[in-house]
Amino acid sequence: MGGTDTGWTENANHRLVRFFCICLGTLVFAYSLLALRLQFESDSVTAVDILLTLVRVLMGAAALAIIIHPPRIAQPLGRQIALLGTDFEAGYARMATQEKVRLIVLVTMVSLLLELVMIRWLASVFPVFSFFKNFTLLACFLGLGAGYAVAEKQPCAPALVLPMLALFVSLITLLRYDVGAGNGFFTGLPMHEQTSINIDMDRFDWPSLFAHSLPVYLLLAMSFVLCACICYPVGQLCGKLLHATDALKAYGLNLLGSILGVLVLFVMSLFWLPPVIWFTAAGGILLFFVLSRDIRSPIGIASFCVLLTVLAWPVQPETQRIYSPYQLLERMAKSDGLMNILSGGAYYQKVFNLSESHRSIESAADRYVRTYYEFPFNFKKKPERVAIVGAGSGNDIAAALRMGAAHVDAIEIDPAIVHLGRNNHPEHPYDDPRVTVHINDARNFFRTAQQQYDLIIYGVLDSHTALSHASNLRVDSYVYTREGIDEAFRLLKPDGVMSIAFALPNESLGFKLSHILQGLPGAGKPLAIRVRYDSSTTTAFVVQKGRDAVLPNIEAFAAIGFTDVSQRYAQPYPESSIPTDDWPFFYMINRTYPVSYLIALGMVMLLSTMFVRKTIGLNDPIERGYLPFFFLGAGFMLVETKAITELGLHLGGTWFVIAATIIMVLVMAFLANLIVQRNAFQRTNLAYVGLIVSLLVGYFYARNHTLIAFASPWANLALSGVLLTIPLFFSGIIFSSLIGRASVNISTALAYNLMGALFGGLMEYNSMYFGFAFLYLLAIGFYALAWLFSRNPGIAWARRLNIPRTDAAS
Repeated sequence: MGGTDTGWTENANHRLVRFFCICLGTLVFAYSLLALRLQFESDSVTAVDILLTLVRVLMGAAALAIIIHPPRIAQPLGRQIALLGTDFEAGYARMATQEKVRLIVLVTMVSLLLELVMIRWLASVFPVFSFFKNFTLLACFLGLGAGYAVAEKQPCAPALVLPMLALFVSLITLLRYDVGAGNGFFTGLPMHEQTSINIDMDRFDWPSLFAHSLPVYLLLAMSFVLCACICYPVGQLCGKLLHATDALKAYGLNLLGSILGVLVLFVMSLFWLPPVIWFTAAGGILLFFVLSRDIRSPIGIASFCVLLTVLAWPVQPETQRIYSPYQLLERMAKSDGLMNILSGGAYYQKVFNLSESHRSIESAADRYVRTYYEFPFNFKKKPERVAIVGAGSGNDIAAALRMGAAHVDAIEIDPAIVHLGRNNHPEHPYDDPRVTVHINDARNFFRTAQQQYDLIIYGVLDSHTALSHASNLRVDSYVYTREGIDEAFRLLKPDGVMSIAFALPNESLGFKLSHILQGLPGAGKPLAIRVRYDSSTTTAFVVQKGRDAVLPNIEAFAAIGFTDVSQRYAQPYPESSIPTDDWPFFYMINRTYPVSYLIALGMVMLLSTMFVRKTIGLNDPIERGYLPFFFLGAGFMLVETKAITELGLHLGGTWFVIAATIIMVLVMAFLANLIVQRNAFQRTNLAYVGLIVSLLVGYFYARNHTLIAFASPWANLALSGVLLTIPLFFSGIIFSSLIGRASVNISTALAYNLMGALFGGLMEYNSMYFGFAFLYLLAIGFYALAWLFSRNPGIAWARRLNIPRTDAAS
């Protein structure tokens, strides 16, 4: 390698690595500045602190040099990147065709597993990724789609994945446990508050908001690009392998690999396995089945070891971490030795010892807590049957047992929280024979319950950062809708009582709860009592069946700090902002487009354009023949989201239901592919008609779930399943039929399809204004465009849109 012999020419892989280094350097530079600021604010300085300061200064200087002058790192890495591509291409050329076909399933499985793992891991490290969960999903779509697009045009270098992944995970871990722990950097949220996803534009201090949110938006933006870079070589490899066999068979194997990827994550979630196992599964498959033939595999092995070391390192050995299917739970000890639980690094729950044996020594603060937990039983003395929603670690259950409840149904969606409560609550309420534990979604429990209750208690049920795996919903979104509370209220016995306590992040949530309770058929006038547990705004809303709720001895409760605010929340409230099953956004102040999400989506579009310029380039014209795949991807993403939310509504928004729904969606596409392979269905136009009609039926059904009502709940669930899966089956028929055309390049088709899915993911945010049923109408529009551009007569429309027709057009 002489000084005059460059030995390589720049291609997309070099531009990708340079883009990756710039974004990584930006985060490193931000880390250095924040870490130095914290160091200068510290009162004590030790020799270790001086050494760390020196290291951080050097890191910041190196990062700044990369940002200002990227060739400083691009040129030394250039030859190595070129060799990675050359070596892999040489080995790939020697690979047998059957081996390539088998690898389609494995590599596709890795691509989906890597996507799901990064979504879960980032959401467990920084809360902001839970509220912008689609951000990571869209980044993976972008990277995979760009990789598919250049599969046959650029040298493939899958060995880049593990080094980039190791660097990314190491930096995010450093940000979280160094500058992000306990000081607010990167752990805040660019919203009005953590539990609200809307901003009051008239009253909020925008300069302060921007200054507070800048580190978070920087983290979001750079992580978006870095995730896309990591997925790019995997998509490129997938696209290359798909050409090893005919397109229809390759697409079927692609779907089979996707199903296996979801199943692998399903099993890991079932056993609460930690991230080191997640990444071992994804990286290990890539390393041993793909990179083992690469003569530069030591790079991958070293990166893999660094990755696992970082993930397994005990950064806080005194903290027990449990990765439940929903969130990261961190168990710590309070000053009194009792358990304190964090979720995503933020306070979540704590347990108290309020047993009778402890009453003589309890503090004034403990007496206040006891009064709060026993408050609902002032309306119903020694109830025969009690249901507790959000049983958590067991405080509400313990109170019910102390107050003489004959039987308690404890409903909790997260099995890991029940596990912690069972093993660490000093009163051991979960061990009492009067308690029946239901690991279930509260909405699904009440829909299927056969018994009636004297008292139904909603604990301070707030999902915090635990959101749905597939949409903008939280796991408790359908609990606080008008229909959800009504279903629970119907299970009350005559004269039964319902109590809903909530730490209100803003006053609008109190108005919503009060308004819903006022409108319940057969309900008396509700009470709203400010109980101030855990928060100065925590309020208990109490309603009684058949008569007005009356608090006995109001003076005694006022003396300890409880305040009656019923008149305030009895005021009128806009009906359009009341959460329903179609618009279940309880935490939004009103029905609007949240500004914070619009900013984030603008970032997605800008960064996606930059990424495409660096990898694919924007000089090539749009190929009209592949536009149907783009619109099919957009429509499919919307219908899949609606299927997940709808089945979550009917079967419960548990992780199990969500995983089963995703698998069912992929299975329907796989079955459609098999049918097309066997030439059992050849009329694409008929499939389009069936698709549009089924979507219209689904839309009207989503707007009115009693469109067809059977006496059996199972029959209604079967009807919902049919209505939700038929559109996906028809779209699978169409997609496989188009893939099978001789003029279609499968990797290009899947690239357009993934970019369309990215666009559909952006369009999904319209549900936050129009509701989820509206997604059906958007999907119909996208599928209609796919139909238009899949027909030869549509060329006239293409000309009107100035879209050039290429030789690949059908």
